[in-house]
Amino acid sequence: MRNYRIISSLFIIVLVALLTLPHATYGQDKATEADLEALGVKLKEAIASGEMTEEEASAEYEKAAGKMKGAKTGKGKDEKNWKAPAINGLPCSPNVPNGIDPTDGISFDPNHIVCIKVTMDPHNFNRLASETRFDGAGNDFDQIWSDCSRPWPSAYNWYRADIEIDGVSLPEVGIRKKGFVGSQYSPVPALKIKTDKYVKGQFLGDTERITLNNNGGILPRMAACLTYEVFTAAGYPAPRCNMANVMVNGQPKGPYVHIEAIKKRFLRRTFGDNTGSLYEGTHTDFVEAWLPRWECKTSDTDTSYTPLAGVAQALQKPDDELVNALSTVLNIDRYITFWALEALVNHLDGYSADRNNFYVYFDPTDADRAVFIPWGADKTFLSDFSLNRYLTADLPRRLSRIPAIATRMENELEKLLDEVWDEVTLLESIDRYSAQVKSAQQDDDYDTKVEALRTWVRNRPNQIREILRLGLPVGMEKSLPCTNEPAK
Repeated sequence: MRNYRIISSLFIIVLVALLTLPHATYGQDKATEADLEALGVKLKEAIASGEMTEEEASAEYEKAAGKMKGAKTGKGKDEKNWKAPAINGLPCSPNVPNGIDPTDGISFDPNHIVCIKVTMDPHNFNRLASETRFDGAGNDFDQIWSDCSRPWPSAYNWYRADIEIDGVSLPEVGIRKKGFVGSQYSPVPALKIKTDKYVKGQFLGDTERITLNNNGGILPRMAACLTYEVFTAAGYPAPRCNMANVMVNGQPKGPYVHIEAIKKRFLRRTFGDNTGSLYEGTHTDFVEAWLPRWECKTSDTDTSYTPLAGVAQALQKPDDELVNALSTVLNIDRYITFWALEALVNHLDGYSADRNNFYVYFDPTDADRAVFIPWGADKTFLSDFSLNRYLTADLPRRLSRIPAIATRMENELEKLLDEVWDEVTLLESIDRYSAQVKSAQQDDDYDTKVEALRTWVRNRPNQIREILRLGLPVGMEKSLPCTNEPAK
């Protein structure tokens, strides 16, 4: 019982940390509801094992629910009728003779749902599912969250497993958990698989890395792939994406998002060159003191962070010098497109709105200038916000203060709406993905949730036109701390 209370207490700390961000937003509501659902599953397991009574579990759940609801509404909520949700996954079987293309690897065909079966020591899978990035001495969440100069810990361990994907088997692969906060507490953890972790040179076709996101709900799963479709339709570098049905030791885990790993193969496919520096940003920005929070992602990446420091130094220039300084280290045209695309799909947990979930590649084919790559796109395609939210990070905050750039951003958003946003195609994609997700998970409210997504797609053009009528706001003069909390 003590272990589950430790898990629950840490979960509540994370909830509080998330809810203390300055924006009372849909993105936070959605994230906390998904995390609360995951906590419910944990507590149900504790009851089943005899480590907690129903009364103890209900008390823990009510405490977490009260913090979540109270933070959003100013008051708690009675959760006496709580029932921990079930996974309700459905078994999968390969629906193609062979989904592995020897020249390209595992299929990213959006018309295909990948069947993935994992076999591993059950105790190791339980350990994997319970790991957090904040395990171990010195990894206190509150201290690391508030100290912007400290790197994020990576406490995930690799485990051995055998896999079968679309009927093709591969033994002795490496598997570990992935994610930061949103997928920490879940019986269906996000996963990374490395085919050659233990067997050198072992691949599935051309596939070495398999990334599987759990995305915390039916709509976020579809929203992720829809987002990358929109980026791709705009001619912007984005990962390929389709659905997967995952089973572990014969137990259905439900639908996952199978997403292309942002590594050298992706860079070669999208940029034609993979020798530049690639960094991942998680709750960080272009501030020299914060550079340890960035993660180097390839063997060619400059571990001294010199390319990132160049952008940070350019951002210190006054407004009348900013564009010239940035243009030598950042492809400003491509960033404006990225900025507008994030706003178009309402990526509330991306760079512009939250300084989170993004990659930056210093492209050798473009004078080593920085280009953003979208990531973590599960908090998209729902709700409606003004463009003010998309001035949180330092680049949009500073650029919004230059009238010529602000006008270019507004024009780009209007262009994307007119030339890229294709309601018919998006609705067809929703129909396709919803059928695939429905084949992998039971949900009594499924059709209602999908219709909400379809309605949002239909309404988005009018929302964007109203946003454009109001115009791009002017960003704050000073940068926010890395926590996005205004200085006291």
